[in-house]
Amino acid sequence: MSLVSRRRALLAASRRGAPLRGGSVDAGLLRECCIAGARLVDPRGLRLRGVHVRGRLDLAGVDVGFPLVFDGCRFDEPLDLTGGSVRALAVTRSPRLPGLLANGLRVGGDLDLSGSRIAGAHTASGSNTARAAVWLSEARIGGRLLCLDTTIDAGSHGAVYGNRVHIEGNVRLVHGFTATGELRLRGARIAGSLDLSGAHLDHDGTALDLGEATIGGGLFLVPHAGTGRAPRTRGRIALGNAGIAGRLEIRDATLERAGQTALVAPRLSVGGPLTLEGACRVGGLDLSHGSFTTVTVGGGCVLAAPGRTALDLTGTEVRSDVTVEPGTEIDGTVRVSQAHIHGNLTLRGVTLRSPRPDGALISGSGVVVDGGVRLYGLRATGGFLAFRGAMIGSAFEAGGAVLDNPGRRTLGLRQAVVKSSVRLTDGFRSNGVVVLNRCVVEGRLNLQGGSFECPGPSAENPAGHAIQAVGATVRAGVYLRWDRVGPSVDFRGLTTTVLDDDPDRWPERFVVSGMTYDRFGNLSWDRAARLRWLRGQAEYDAGPYEQLARVFRRHGYAGDAEAILIERRHRERRAARRHRLAPRAVLDALYGWVVGYGYRPGRTVWLLLALLVAVAASLYVPDVSGTLRATDARGNTYAVDGRLATADQPDAGPPAPDARPSARTPRPDPCGDGQVRCFNPLLYAVDTVVPLISIGQRSTWYPSPYAPHGRLAEWWLNLATLAGWLLSTVFVLSFTRFTRSA
Repeated sequence: MSLVSRRRALLAASRRGAPLRGGSVDAGLLRECCIAGARLVDPRGLRLRGVHVRGRLDLAGVDVGFPLVFDGCRFDEPLDLTGGSVRALAVTRSPRLPGLLANGLRVGGDLDLSGSRIAGAHTASGSNTARAAVWLSEARIGGRLLCLDTTIDAGSHGAVYGNRVHIEGNVRLVHGFTATGELRLRGARIAGSLDLSGAHLDHDGTALDLGEATIGGGLFLVPHAGTGRAPRTRGRIALGNAGIAGRLEIRDATLERAGQTALVAPRLSVGGPLTLEGACRVGGLDLSHGSFTTVTVGGGCVLAAPGRTALDLTGTEVRSDVTVEPGTEIDGTVRVSQAHIHGNLTLRGVTLRSPRPDGALISGSGVVVDGGVRLYGLRATGGFLAFRGAMIGSAFEAGGAVLDNPGRRTLGLRQAVVKSSVRLTDGFRSNGVVVLNRCVVEGRLNLQGGSFECPGPSAENPAGHAIQAVGATVRAGVYLRWDRVGPSVDFRGLTTTVLDDDPDRWPERFVVSGMTYDRFGNLSWDRAARLRWLRGQAEYDAGPYEQLARVFRRHGYAGDAEAILIERRHRERRAARRHRLAPRAVLDALYGWVVGYGYRPGRTVWLLLALLVAVAASLYVPDVSGTLRATDARGNTYAVDGRLATADQPDAGPPAPDARPSARTPRPDPCGDGQVRCFNPLLYAVDTVVPLISIGQRSTWYPSPYAPHGRLAEWWLNLATLAGWLLSTVFVLSFTRFTRSA
């Protein structure tokens, strides 16, 4: 068909609003029709179907007052509508479209590229280096942007560059949409939703860039409802500073970027829920410093970022819950540091892995959770869960969780504040060290049924403790009825109200220096068991014994309290034995045996009674009592059985048995007719042994060194006096100490 005939056919079809079918048409002729305006074209628009457009269709700056429809048409060169306008533009099912240059284009209705194959990369006005297949920067589309089954191949260049594009309807890149190259929609304003159902995006760098974009609806990366084709991206999805008024839903999607985070969305705001569902496989999510209603990662999802951050919620505000559902596998770190979660943080039945043994699987330093932290059934291998300085408004629960990081931290709540209880119960297992140093727990610390084991010392845990709770405060009691624990725990400075434990289930060694508590659980008031418990201290410390005695005394077990304090001195003496001189050690042992280190002052009474009986019994022996002498005021000397000599007659000893009385021999009289105090063995013994009492016997009668056995009796009675003084002094001092401590 000649050029003239073709022109006539085109004008005739355009006037009728009928499509021009088949053949070819010169691009200049189409431009002429578009410039001629609506007077030559039916309101239904210029419509071509299966036509080959020869040459470059240049409509740059042209205001086309009617729709342009190219269905199944082939183009030799890119379609250029830069700075122009058109009622509607449809380039559908095109087998060959080298490109679309439409920066600044104004489209009154839809821009439809469905089913077309766009291949090429071109520069555009205002850009001398960037190349893309489709340019839509600063364009305005009054309807929708439709790309159903569209294929865009720009190689390593941009597939679509649409910075600051305004779209009043939805953007649908769905069904079999495939883009090789970057989709760049930075600063875009989309009044509707962005639907990427079943889309495949491929680029070595950024596959989809929505930085600073605003989406009035939702963003969907889900399988196509008709074909079931799952979405897939190879390259980064960038959503930094973007705002999504609706929901962000990712389902059964594969988001990959070799060795780097697949979805990077710092400061992203999502008005609806953010969900990952189904069999998603994502190479890392950066949602730091964003704002969300809820964040949910469904079971079956895999977040694979080995050695990197798998889910980053650092500094994020979540107005409700963050939930990772059972069956989710996370290879990498979950970061919630400095985040504010107004609901619960739940990772129930989740598997966490990391190839770095010193890395954090959950990094939650300074996180604020208004609800609770729920880690039921969580499995963590090769790293630790860190909640240093966290503020948790409800309970921290990890029942049935299994944390495996041998020799290193498994769980850290250092300096955290938990408004309710911490529960590591019901099969909770830690192979490493649980660190609770200086945390504050307003409820209970419940370890019932948990297993806490550490294989041995390491650089991070040189003491090899399985639990560290140094300086922790637990308001409502510590419940330590664990299943297994070892080889040691460190509870130095822990403060609580109730210590509910089984004293025989503590590890072989432990540190409880400075630990304070008000009472024990119902089954823990066994003094012998408690003393066995304190013997397990890694190093002797008197403080735990004094704390134990204080608690027993406060609850009415005064005798047990004294026995505990005596045991403390025994342990102290044994611990210090190698550092003390032998005499001091002997004196200390004697002090313990005599009065129980001052806690058994009653023992001195029995010793005094025993000494009193011994002295009284000895005074009934004639060889002892026969040595006693008394002297009256006139100088007369008396024995216990009478006067021996007058003042001018020296003591010559007792008279011979066969001696006959003479005028100078004194008459036997024990008391000298009242000149001296009569001798009484019992009263003499009391006066000798009890120094605080003076009844005149010891001052009147004295052993004579010149009498037979006199020297021995003198030594015996003097030693008895010294022993009485010593025992009486110890008794008084012990009783004074006892009353002061009471």
